[in-house]
Parts: sequence; structure tokens; C-alpha cells
Amino acid sequence: MPTLTDRAISELIEVARHLPALPSGRVLGVMQLVQGKLDALDALQEINARLSNLQDDELDSVLEEVLRWALKRVNGERGVLAMLEDGAVRILASRQGESVQPVQPSTSLLERVVLSGKAIITTNAQDDPNMAAASVLLLDIRSVLAVPLRAREEVIGALYVDTQITERIFTDEDARLLETFAAQAGTAVLLARSFHSERENHRLEREKANSEREHHRNLVRTMLMTLDARDPYTAGHSDRVGEYTRLLARELEWSEPEEERARFAGWVHDIGKIGIQDRYLLKPGPLTPEERKILEQHSIIGERILSSANESDGLLPAVRHHHERWDGQGYPDKIAGENIPLLARMIGITDAFDAMTTTRLYAKRRPWTVAFQILRQEAGKQFDPSLVPIFIRAVEGLEPGMEADALYAPGVDLEASS
Repeated sequence: MPTLTDRAISELIEVARHLPALPSGRVLGVMQLVQGKLDALDALQEINARLSNLQDDELDSVLEEVLRWALKRVNGERGVLAMLEDGAVRILASRQGESVQPVQPSTSLLERVVLSGKAIITTNAQDDPNMAAASVLLLDIRSVLAVPLRAREEVIGALYVDTQITERIFTDEDARLLETFAAQAGTAVLLARSFHSERENHRLEREKANSEREHHRNLVRTMLMTLDARDPYTAGHSDRVGEYTRLLARELEWSEPEEERARFAGWVHDIGKIGIQDRYLLKPGPLTPEERKILEQHSIIGERILSSANESDGLLPAVRHHHERWDGQGYPDKIAGENIPLLARMIGITDAFDAMTTTRLYAKRRPWTVAFQILRQEAGKQFDPSLVPIFIRAVEGLEPGMEADALYAPGVDLEASS
């Protein structure tokens, strides 16, 4: 917003002082008018600067700033800023002197200003039939000034000020000054309201999305509990894989939210097994090639379940691809190396580690030292060779007494034979 420099203002005032054709009182009036308009511009600049850094909780302070300046400029005692919302005039800010206090002027007066788009001024509210509100008589209001608040040539509300001081009566010049300010400040107020409404809508949308996600995750939890109930040998496997994956993410220096995402991905990696029949899932021995193909569908089923639950954040690829191998001989898509999503590569290691270190239907648990050695041997074949030493470093400090069986209840993973 363009403004005059201090030097330009001084030159204007100096020129005004030497205008011989104007009486001294008229010159002083012109100077006061110019100064009043410059003060209004300064106030608007300050308000617009506040808008550029508006925070969620600062809308009220912007409205109060507009109202504070209006009261100061016309020397009013009480003031109200009201806006038109859903066909009704609603008070958004009010002041009494230097403090923020409730002020309730005549609603019909505010409505008349908004509907007519014209200022209303009275020099003696006690005797004015249009000011017959009980509050005017009760509070001994002497003078009232209300002007339309405009934005883009449209009336969006009203600015109201009043005074109880007999010696301070609002003038037509006060009305012109306040109307000029209100016409410019209205845009700032509308922007502030728009910013606030947009952020509030985004907040409500986030809350709704979070609520829906929590609902879906509760369904996922129920599915995992059902899966654990079907096969007591696998109980705790998902929890342990989630925890191991979180520890690996921490060793990779991921942020706390990313650690939680890794933990959740490890937790739900086998959720697709709920779609596999018990005769394959609970078979107490090696699977035939045909049976293995059926069991391998669990990663695709898991991806579909989480997709229908609106899960994202990289979880779907992690669940689908956690049985891919570094050498490209895994499933379901036989992708290799770094083409496998990082989170899926991480779960591939943590899943296999838990399978080796817990008791299964047809195999006893291996000591951690043996499992570490197998991971090293398979690095570059089944597992990402860069992640294996990082995972070992992340969990080896948990020994002794903090092995998988101590972290969670013992479980089994039929995938260990793969």
C-alpha cells in the first residue's frame, strides 16, 4: 500500500501553512484531514502486516486492532465490529475504552446500516427516536456513529462507536473518516476471516481423517487379534516384527513419526493371512508348491485390506513387497535390489529374524547369535546387504534377557521355511 514519506508530509503541511486564500481555521482543518487519512493508512499497513503472518488463534486480535484504531481516531468510548453471516448481523469484536469487554448496541441499528449501506450518526441519542433502545437510556449514551464495513464494494458488516461524554459529539467529518477507514479495513477483515475459515476447515478435515484412520486401525487391530486367536503359535509375531522394525528405523536416524510408521508397517505386515484358510496357514509341516502359492497370496491380500482401510504413508508397498528378495527371487512381483521399497526391505529382515528366533510348529528357536550369522550369510542374496549390519547393531544390545521371547509372547511364523 503506497504511503507518503515524512519529508513529503512535511512539505504538504508547509504548503498548507502558506496558502493566503484560505482562512487559518480552514488550513488547520485541511491539515487535520490529511493527517487523519495518513493515520488511517498507517493503521491499515499495520493490520495488513499482521495478516501476512496470521496464526490460527490471532483472528480476534486483528479484529480488535481494527476496532481499537476506530475508537482512538474518533475518540469513542465503546465500540463494536459486526459482520453479516448467514443473513444475520453477528458481533465479532467489542471494546470499552482500552479493555476488551462485551458491548451490545441496538441490533436493529446495526442491521439498518448493513442493509442501507449508509452511515448513521446522532448527536443526541437520548432524544433521537431511532435510538430508543433500552441500553441507550440505561447507559446514558450521548452520541452514536455507525458506518458500513465494506470489502470489494460490498457491505459485509458494520463499525459502531458511541460516547457518554456530552462534550464529545461525533461530527460529519468523523463519519467520513470512519467510513473511509471501514471501506479499506473491510478487505483486511474479510481476508482474516477467510484465512481463519480455511484453516478451521483444514483442521476439521484433518480431525475427520484422523478419526476415520483410527476407526480403520481399530478394525485392523481386530483382524490381527482374530489371526492370533486362530494360531496361538503366531501370537506376538506381528508385535515383535513391529518393534524390531521400529528399532531399525531408529538406528537409521528416522524421526519419531517415521519410527511409528515403521512400527505400524511391521505390525500389519501379515494381516493378509486372515484371508488364508487354516488348512494352509496351520499345516504342521512343509507346504507343497501349490499350497505355497496360495499362502504367498497373503501379501497381496494384506495390501488390499489396508487399501480399503485408507492406509497410506508407504504402508501398502511395504506390506505387498516384504517377501521380495534382494536377488529378485522373492514374491509376489520378483523385484530386486533397491527397486524393493526400503520399508519392505526392513521388514524382510525383521520378519525373518523373528521367525528364526521363536518356536515354530516344526522347528525350535535359534539363538540370536546363530540368527545373526544367517542374516550375514544371506546379505546380498535374500536381504539388503547394507541393512543387515545396521539391524544387528540395533538389536544386539538388547541381550541378554531381552530376546524376542522376553519382549513378547513366543510365536511362530510359517514363512520361516521360505
